[in-house]
Amino acid sequence: MKIIVRTFAGFEEILAKEIFQITNLKTEIGKRAVYLEGSLEIIYSLNLWCRLALDVLVELHHYKASNENELYNGAYEFVWDNEFSIHETFSISSVVNSPFFNHSKYASLKIKDAIVDQFNKKIGKRPSVDRENPDHKFVVRISHNQVNLLWNTSGDSLFKRGYRTMTGIAPLNEVLAAGILNFSGWDLKRPLIDPMCGSGTFLCEALMLARNIPPTIKRKSFGFMNHKDYNHGLWGKLKAKSLEEINNNHPTIMGFDNFNEMIIAARTNINNVLPNNNCKITFKDFFDLEPPVENPLLVLNPPYNVRIAQEKNHMFYEKIGSRLKHNWSGSDAWILSGDLESLKHIGLRPIRKIKLFNGPIETKLVQIPLYKGSKKDKYR
Repeated sequence: MKIIVRTFAGFEEILAKEIFQITNLKTEIGKRAVYLEGSLEIIYSLNLWCRLALDVLVELHHYKASNENELYNGAYEFVWDNEFSIHETFSISSVVNSPFFNHSKYASLKIKDAIVDQFNKKIGKRPSVDRENPDHKFVVRISHNQVNLLWNTSGDSLFKRGYRTMTGIAPLNEVLAAGILNFSGWDLKRPLIDPMCGSGTFLCEALMLARNIPPTIKRKSFGFMNHKDYNHGLWGKLKAKSLEEINNNHPTIMGFDNFNEMIIAARTNINNVLPNNNCKITFKDFFDLEPPVENPLLVLNPPYNVRIAQEKNHMFYEKIGSRLKHNWSGSDAWILSGDLESLKHIGLRPIRKIKLFNGPIETKLVQIPLYKGSKKDKYR
C-alpha cells in the first residue's frame, strides 16, 4: 500500500527520519508529507508511534481529470463498498492545486456524489455524510490533472494524543511541540525547563519522549478501527509491545507559570501522561524566576494577545530578553513566537531561525545560546 504521512511545513525531513526509525523503510519527502510503501502493520505502527505526523493516509485510487465529469467518473469507477458499508457514515475533504478545479469544496461534492450514486445504483440506498464525527474520512487530492483518492487511517488528527483534559486559551499544538523538541536536539539528560508552561504541552511531550511512551497510547479510536479489514489482534499486539518498551528514565523536566489555572492544567495533563512522573510544575512568574538547575535547555512559547497594543508586546519581549541575558547564562533558549515583530525586540542574537505554523498562525522558532561571560570565552 502507498502511504502518505502528513505533517507541518518544515517538518518533512525530521518526520522522514522518525518514520525510518519506526519502520526501517525508505521514504520519499514531499511537500508537508512523507511517502512510503507499507503493510497494515506499518500503518498501525505509524499511528501509534509518530510524534511528528498529523495523520496517516493510504492511497485508494489514482486517475487523471481535467473537468468535473472526469473527476466524477474516476471516483465512480472505484469500488467503494470494499471500504465501508451503507450503514456507516463518511466525509470528504479536498486539497486542490489545479487550473481545472478552483474550489476544493466543489471537488469534495463531486466525489461525494460519485460515492453515494454508486451505492444507490448497487443496493438502492445511499450512505450518509457526517462532517463532524464520520466513521470514515476520505481525502481527495488534486494536483494539476492528477487525482488521488485517499483514506485517512488516523481519523482525528494525531495531535489529539488523549492526555490533554485541561487547556488554556491558545494551547500549543502537540505535534508542533514535539517537533520543536526534535529541532532543539534535546539529549533527554539535560534539564528541560518551560518557564511559561501554560497547560504543559512541552512538558508532556518531553516526558513521553524521554520515557519512550507512544504518543497516542491514550487514544481510544483511530480511523482504521472502523475498516472492515481492521485486525484487532495485530493492533493489540503492537500496543502491548509498545508498553514493554517504555523505559524507567527520570528526566529533569520543570514547568513554571504565573496563573494558578495553568498550573492545575499542566499538572493534570502530565499526570494523565504518567502518574508519579517526578516532573516539577510550580507557580512562579518568569520575571521572578531564578535558574533552579545549571545549564538547562529552555523552551518558551510566550503568550501572545492580539488585543494588546503592539508597544506593550515589544516591551514584554524586551523584558524576556533582559531576563534571559542577566539571569540564565549557560542555558540555551528555544523560543516560539507568533508575534514576529515583537520577537525582534528580544535583544539577543539567534543562531538559528525556523519558520513554522501553529494552526493558521505563522510563527518563528529561534535558538538563542546564553553564553557565560563573553562569546569568545566559550570557545577558548
